[in-house]
Amino acid sequence: MMDRMAWSGGLVEKDWYDSGVVTGFGNGALFVSENFGSGHTKAAEALARGIREADPGIRVQLVELGRELRPQVNQALLYSYLGMIRKVPGLWRKVYGRHHHRSFPRWIEWCLYQTLYSRLSEYIGHFQPRVVVSTHPFASSGVARIKREGYPVRLCTVITDFSAHGSWINREVDMYLVPYAGVKQQLIQMGVDARRVAVTGIPTDGRFWEVRDSGAVRRYLGIRDMPTVLILGGGLGMGRTEELVRMAAKWKQHLQIVVCTGHNHKLLQSLYRREELNHPHIRVTGFTEAMADWMDAADLILTKPGGMTCTEAIAKGKPLLLYGSIPGHEERNSLFMVDNGLAKRVTDESDLDRWLERLLTDADSFACIREQMMRWRWKIHPSKSVQAVLNLMTPSSTM
Repeated sequence: MMDRMAWSGGLVEKDWYDSGVVTGFGNGALFVSENFGSGHTKAAEALARGIREADPGIRVQLVELGRELRPQVNQALLYSYLGMIRKVPGLWRKVYGRHHHRSFPRWIEWCLYQTLYSRLSEYIGHFQPRVVVSTHPFASSGVARIKREGYPVRLCTVITDFSAHGSWINREVDMYLVPYAGVKQQLIQMGVDARRVAVTGIPTDGRFWEVRDSGAVRRYLGIRDMPTVLILGGGLGMGRTEELVRMAAKWKQHLQIVVCTGHNHKLLQSLYRREELNHPHIRVTGFTEAMADWMDAADLILTKPGGMTCTEAIAKGKPLLLYGSIPGHEERNSLFMVDNGLAKRVTDESDLDRWLERLLTDADSFACIREQMMRWRWKIHPSKSVQAVLNLMTPSSTM
């Protein structure tokens, strides 16, 4: 346990006290994430932007902790994670399920801390935040550990999927922000105080809340004004994107197909080389900051069920077809979306063909999804998560 002493009603690390640095009493908000899937960082970016806009006087900083503190180890862990999902998905499903209903054992937390976060207290000490907002369970675990050892900071954990895995849970968390009431109930069942859970939705960039005319956006993007399908593989370009593109491409005479491969440059180059995709109705692109525009241009989105992608589509009111879930959290996201009428699940090529034919001949087939999205939309406005963090930053709120 770190050497600590009382100071002005709080606690500071002795090392930082000796160097004249006092931690935990500033007005800053430090947003921490990890790059194991882009949705975690996108949620942090959206919430950080909302805090800046709400109160420019608050110092805001965002960091992917593992990449910043231990970049080589972080890269090795990322490759291992991606390799397990692609090559032995059943093993990852088993690992994920083993701790779904309980928090990480202390030995796993210790391993994570020693591997990625051994310099965390030093890093946070330089910024002196009042609140740390974490959008990844690993980062939450690291901050919870130094807080348990006496570090004076408030910890807010933002759950970015539609199911509460036990890895998100730490007793040191002052406030959880969750996507919907069902996740709050799951946390309560796992022992979390209901007063420490706020239902806010997953923080989403404000551009996704602006609904614009599809035809106008298509002209702006330089694509044709015709029925358009958007195929997404998430920020890492994972899932079964290439298979989905192959199945959809045979409709290229009747539909416009836009494919976003995220940061998967290998997939992007593979699609570029495919002769059958060289067609005026097909556009293939990599990672883009203009995702809100592409969603506006689309009539239908085909994707794996990442929590952030699903939330962005709900905000835009764009019907979703789900295909190719990552084992574990995305399988649970898929169940949530389908069970609540917010998406349809595609199981094979003939199933996809039926839905694409409906898009061309009976667009009202998707009206029920759009209507349900509009009912959900008002529950998850981004201002809710911003206000929850601002409340946590007030000196009068309890730690």
